[in-house]
Amino acid sequence: MTETGPRDTRKSGNIAAARKKLTPERLVRDHASAVLGLCLAYTKNFHDSEDIVQDVFIQAFAKLDTLRDPTRVRPWLLKIARRKCIDASRKRRHSHPVTEDVPSQPNSGNEHLIHVHSAISKLPDAYRETITLYYLDGRDCAGVARSLGISEVAVRRRLVRARLMLHELLVEDES
Repeated sequence: MTETGPRDTRKSGNIAAARKKLTPERLVRDHASAVLGLCLAYTKNFHDSEDIVQDVFIQAFAKLDTLRDPTRVRPWLLKIARRKCIDASRKRRHSHPVTEDVPSQPNSGNEHLIHVHSAISKLPDAYRETITLYYLDGRDCAGVARSLGISEVAVRRRLVRARLMLHELLVEDES
């Protein structure tokens, strides 16, 4: 027979406290920028990304009670976003070919952030995914490796190469 130790009650207390804090307003406020960043990296289009972000949060609000561990809400939202981006890409591929490689940019907002996201969108898929998971999703190298099915060493190599490519793209765009 096993006993419930102090660690189990602490964890269940943390989960209960985290569940109380899960409101739609808080989800959007705390995680919208990370979800938008991931969507921008996938779609390379600001307006499509905004639409997907809305879909992500609508689905998240509808299924909020199915979230097992409310302390892991950000990875959960980013997983939903990634799937929505893949679905949108498949639909776009079947409906009409993409003719525009340059991402659409909003009229207002942080120009530097737009510039960085534009540079990220120009990276090859493997590097873009690695950068997105590491920086926007906040995962460590082991988490990125598990998500992509590669070794941690490969993740580190991709991060180094992606940073170099980003640097070149950003310097190139400034000149």
